[in-house]
Amino acid sequence: MFVIRSYPNIWMFYLQSSVHLGDQALFPAISFSQNACVLILGNEYGTPASDTGLSPTHEEYRLAKELGMPILPCVKGERSFPRESATRALFDEIKSDGYTYGRFKSLEDLQKKVRGRLVQHVETIYDVTPGQEDNRNAERNITVADLFERQRLDVVRWEDVDRGLARTMVAAAEEVEPESLMDEDVRGQLLDRGYLWFDADADAYFATAAGILLLAQDSSKAFPHARVQIDAYVGDERTAKADDYAFLRGPVIRVLDNAVQFVQRNTRHPMRVVGLRRVRVDEYPETALREALVNAIAHRDYQDAGLKVTFEVFHDRIVVTNPGLPPGGQSLAHIASGKGRSRSRNPLLAQGLAWLKAMEDRGTGIMRMTGAMLDHGLDRPAFALDQGCVVVALPGPGDDLDRIRISKETPTGLTPAQEEALSDRQRAILREAVTSGFITTAWCIEAFDIVKDTARRDFRHLVKLGLLQRVGKGRGTKYVPTLQKEESTDD
Repeated sequence: MFVIRSYPNIWMFYLQSSVHLGDQALFPAISFSQNACVLILGNEYGTPASDTGLSPTHEEYRLAKELGMPILPCVKGERSFPRESATRALFDEIKSDGYTYGRFKSLEDLQKKVRGRLVQHVETIYDVTPGQEDNRNAERNITVADLFERQRLDVVRWEDVDRGLARTMVAAAEEVEPESLMDEDVRGQLLDRGYLWFDADADAYFATAAGILLLAQDSSKAFPHARVQIDAYVGDERTAKADDYAFLRGPVIRVLDNAVQFVQRNTRHPMRVVGLRRVRVDEYPETALREALVNAIAHRDYQDAGLKVTFEVFHDRIVVTNPGLPPGGQSLAHIASGKGRSRSRNPLLAQGLAWLKAMEDRGTGIMRMTGAMLDHGLDRPAFALDQGCVVVALPGPGDDLDRIRISKETPTGLTPAQEEALSDRQRAILREAVTSGFITTAWCIEAFDIVKDTARRDFRHLVKLGLLQRVGKGRGTKYVPTLQKEESTDD
């Protein structure tokens, strides 16, 4: 797959964040290792360097020629568009070198033009052509992507971003160890990838909108509507005042953690016995909570500053409201099926979240959310449209907490040999001993309708396995589990 390298001129940030070839590889059967220089030119030439007299863009163009890279120029405006004399000289050099360029008038036109130039190059060099479905997906993605996350704001300086998150994100993108990166490396990568921009007048680096959402300590300083409103209600309906509430702000990864903690605080956690252990079971699977919220944050329409992502906890369900219609014109039924193709309204934000391991980069979030709910013993998520928002409801167990399933990976405190040696009745005896703290012969006789000798044989077997311990004598004899430990489980 092409690595698109962009250069420091007025159109650089468009290329970094808008050129979208689809969330899947354009040509999945072929692996490309060659870089391509997509040269995007406007009217301004740029500031010439003191030693060469050339602008950074002009120097990068000549460097690409020296390296033998494919060069695909794109030019803003028609021939009559006013340009600086040095810019016209660069155009003359490009033409004399034998390169042709495509023209564009708008951002969407630029997106289509860049993709067209790349497709043309791949067809010429590799004799591979995208299929109809590839072309349709690319058109949808170009239409979906908005301008919000590309905004260059002088609100959050590089010095004020969360360096730990920034280093983690860049390390994942570059597939290196975080410790191997210097601050300058991290800053340079964030700049190249569209999360930072350089203000020459202020001689300072600032976070773009996407960088603010991902890395700023408080993103609401720039975007008040980026806060997540989370409310908890005792009953099944919204009331005038929530019983508990919070406004979550900061890097998205921290918002997710805080949202999960809020839900844990406002939902039930029944105790279950698993082998020798009493474990606390969560009312909702954490995986489903995170997927529902991160999808809302990553794919919401940030252009509408009047709406926030909301997260509401009711007695019988959790509801996540995502401002904006589904990207790409997909139907809710198709999205709910988990078969919809991944289409991101905010590709920079989604990519950063994938690098931070907060979401999948393959468009499998709905499948993961649904699987987590079903594995937990709950119903599938429900999807609906309400006043221009996508609403996702996670049905809870209501008053039937027994339907919640315990993960198969939950440790039981038993060895495989002990598990194998137990009958169903002996498992039930052990479960009662752990639940009540002890068990007696009389209880077993009554509960299982067995004679005393049978109960005593079961106890001897459980003692021999090291699972129960006999305490007391005569009528005061009881059996206690050898290990009692309360643990929490999450899915």
